[in-house]
Amino acid sequence: MRSKVRYQLLDQAGAPRNFRLLWLFLFLVACFVAYFLLSSPSSSGVFNPLKPDARNPITYEQVMKDLRNEIDQRNVIINELQQDLEKMELKNDLKNLYRRRPETDHVDCGRILSGDKNYLESVSGKNRIKIVENDQLDMSCAAIMNRILPPGSNLKPLKNGVAFARIVYADYEMIEKQVQMSYHPQNSFCFAIDKKAPSQFHERLRAMAACLPNVLLLPDEESVDSAGHNINSAHYNCMRVLINKPGWNYVILLQNHDLITKSVYELEQVYEWLGGANDVEITPEAGRLDNKFKWDPKSLKMFRNESGINEVVLNGKMKFAKGAAQGSLSRAAVDWMVRTADLTTYIDQWNKGGFGVDEQFIQSFQVSSDLGMPGHFTDGCLKQGKKTDFVSRMSQWKYGDSNACGSKTVRHAICLLGIEDFRTLAAYPNLMFNKMIPSFDYAIVECSAELLHNRTFLGQEDHKLEEDYYKNMINVLYHKNHLDPNFKLDCTPSYKKWSARDYPL
Repeated sequence: MRSKVRYQLLDQAGAPRNFRLLWLFLFLVACFVAYFLLSSPSSSGVFNPLKPDARNPITYEQVMKDLRNEIDQRNVIINELQQDLEKMELKNDLKNLYRRRPETDHVDCGRILSGDKNYLESVSGKNRIKIVENDQLDMSCAAIMNRILPPGSNLKPLKNGVAFARIVYADYEMIEKQVQMSYHPQNSFCFAIDKKAPSQFHERLRAMAACLPNVLLLPDEESVDSAGHNINSAHYNCMRVLINKPGWNYVILLQNHDLITKSVYELEQVYEWLGGANDVEITPEAGRLDNKFKWDPKSLKMFRNESGINEVVLNGKMKFAKGAAQGSLSRAAVDWMVRTADLTTYIDQWNKGGFGVDEQFIQSFQVSSDLGMPGHFTDGCLKQGKKTDFVSRMSQWKYGDSNACGSKTVRHAICLLGIEDFRTLAAYPNLMFNKMIPSFDYAIVECSAELLHNRTFLGQEDHKLEEDYYKNMINVLYHKNHLDPNFKLDCTPSYKKWSARDYPL
């Protein structure tokens, strides 16, 4: 309990005179003692910390001097530790730095990404950098692993991996680079080699497959061509192999000169946003259907077990659409195509056509919703005269106008992509760009690889993923809502499609 006593300053005017004289005397004595201590050597054993003395060697100045010396010594130790730490950090940073080829060692990809047009001119056009192939490339397992996943490259676990089914015939070093750009132990890679490919190319692919357990090489080789023959069967055979590999939830179908443009973590995120919907280009079938064949599921022997399949579905003609051979399919869709269905006859009949025979494969199953392939779409937008957006592939079709291409070069009506397309590649929502040929421009391959390396291992975020784009794609909204009786298909996207964006950036 707090005391109720109050303290007050005493009034000195009321104090007795003798008392004031006593205080004055004591004050004078104190001054004399202080003067004596400060001016006289200590002879009575009194300790004076402010005055040096033979019997008082530890003075204030000495203490301060000792403290300063100790601080200096500790600062030296701290500086040495800091230098060691900086060396360790530098060593760690060097481990994580992307390793270039000699041809592109001088290219500053960061300046190109930032929009330095003057610098871009120094590595494009007549200064374009082409690959110098290494005929003496070390194909030992240790060398392959060192190139694909150098020591110190730490990868975080994925919720779900990705499978890559690629048809290849040339440019092994670029193909290996694509594995490096997308490598993760939880990802799987299937390669179907064109039978006509050079023997050295075969040998190198076999060496990589023998070294890496998640790289698969189809044993049966077929001859593929630009008309699309055997493309579908090669992709389908990869699906048959990949479905037995655990850990992935989407497969992306690729061809030789397709270049992946998203990191392993970005691919995982995009496919999670697709939510099981297949990503397939849908345009009208171009009159290539050969009507001398029957195209109903029963005649095609499409279902391994027809019991339980509606007779109307079994005997009705399929719906058809056209689009790129590249696309992304959910694992459930692949499982259906391999284990529920048998698509051999369907593929064989299309393979007897003349041109573009690979462009009606995944598209037709995607729009034939009554067949029940998981992740399917519908032909509803085709009936409205509208094409369906997809993000698995980016190509720029330019018929006769090469100046509209970033590289000012066209091949088979498609822009060849060069280093001028690097900013576009980094910014667009597409998962893969087509077409990049290393003998035309290797700087774009190398800068793309460095970009994905930095996103994967250094946490670089130069362009944020467009979540709203992926989640609001027409096929994604359909997949999410089509079982709702109140759902109404809107074939006009709420966003600006990548194909309508400025090109090149």
